[in-house]
Parts: sequence; C-alpha cells; structure tokens
Amino acid sequence: MKPNYRKPAPERERSSPALPFPDETAAIVPAAGKGLRLPGVVAKQFRSLAGKPLFHHCLLRIARAGLVGRIVVAVPPGSDPPEVPGGMDVAVDVIEGGARRQDSVRNGLAALGEGVSWVVVHDGARPLVTRGLIERCLLGAAETGAAIAALPVVDTVKTGDAEGFIEATRPREGLWLAQTPQAARRELLARAMDWADANDFEATDEAALLEAVGVRVKLVEGSAENIKVTTPGDMERAARLMELERQAEAEAST
Repeated sequence: MKPNYRKPAPERERSSPALPFPDETAAIVPAAGKGLRLPGVVAKQFRSLAGKPLFHHCLLRIARAGLVGRIVVAVPPGSDPPEVPGGMDVAVDVIEGGARRQDSVRNGLAALGEGVSWVVVHDGARPLVTRGLIERCLLGAAETGAAIAALPVVDTVKTGDAEGFIEATRPREGLWLAQTPQAARRELLARAMDWADANDFEATDEAALLEAVGVRVKLVEGSAENIKVTTPGDMERAARLMELERQAEAEAST
C-alpha cells in the first residue's frame, strides 16, 4: 500500500519532562478487523459516525493531541487503502494488517523505520480517545516501560458454567477492564512480538504480550467515554457522546 505523508506538526509544550518527544513517538492504529459483532457490507471502522468514517475520528484525535510524530494505520489485507482525513499535520502511513490483531501491530512496528523509541497502540474502533488519555499512558510507560488505559471493575463478577448457571461469585478487587491506548517502549513490544511468534502465543492486546515476557505493565486511569464500538448501540452512544462534547466546547467558547 502506498503511504500517505503529512508534514510533522510543530511540537507542543510538554506538560511533563517525563513525556517522550513526539518525534520519537508513533501511534499504531489496528483497523483490520472484520467487525463480526457489527455485521454489514462495510466493516465497522469504516462506517460513518458523526459525518466521518469511524477510524477518522481516531486519527484526528491522536494527531491533534500533539504527542506523536507519526501514525500507522493497519487495514484489512487485500483491501483498497482508505483515504485518511485531511488537515492532519502528522505523517500517516496506511499499511496492510494481518489476520490477527498482533499481526497488524507487528506490521505496524515494521513500518515505523528508525528514530521511533515509543509506541502507542490504539483501537481503530475507539473514536473518543483524548489527549489526556494518551498522555497518561505515555507517562505510565515512562515509569516501567509499558502502560495501559483501564477501568476498575465496579460490578459484581460472576462466572458461569456450560449450561448457563452461575458457577461462582468472584471478588472484583484487583480486576480491571482493559482499554486502549496501550503504550510501550518499542524495543519491549518488538521483543514480546518475537517471543509470541516463537512460542505460538496469541493475545488479544499488547499488554498481554508484554506480560508474557515479564514486562510490568502500569495501569493508568481510563475513561468510561472511551468506548469501543462493537454493536449498533455503541455507534449510537458514540454519536451522542460526540454531540455532548461539541455542545460543551460551544458553551466554553461563548
């Protein structure tokens, strides 16, 4: 696939000296999934949300955060490369993803080239990511090498048996719901990917791969609004949240 290039953004003032510089930080956006739980002719990440393809919201928000100097988007293999949104002052590459999420992220790592030391991975189906969320992940990763946005479980947790009956009630203390962004030193994520390939290990997120090679992954505060669009109801909720954001911004500017 042919890469799409944009001029790198001027560096914003860093809120903390612990934050990596944008020119050494890149985002990988896996958007190669089939979206089977939201069936339709078009995969969910390419469907319209508030007037734009869903994944465009991810790219625009990551770019406007001013924390990365490059974005790599992994799209379904064999598909025509989608257009990226205009008006982004960040370099953007569109590449072929893989059959699994970790294959798409591995392809993204390979596309980064030299000079990138930090990687932020963010789902192409989470359109409400904020600068604060990306920043918290990068600051957490600066402490231990890797960090993940997550929310503590607040509901009572049950496990069920094969017949659909409660098997046990589990304590919720210490349980977290994983989100993205997930940030890590590039070398650590690459090592975790190599180990997974060598050991035929499959994981549903980058944190699990890093855990498997002994990296301590820092939990940072996620956001209830940082939803992953999975069902038709999620599309409606995301649209409502965006409208509330728009209203709040309009009121703040008056």
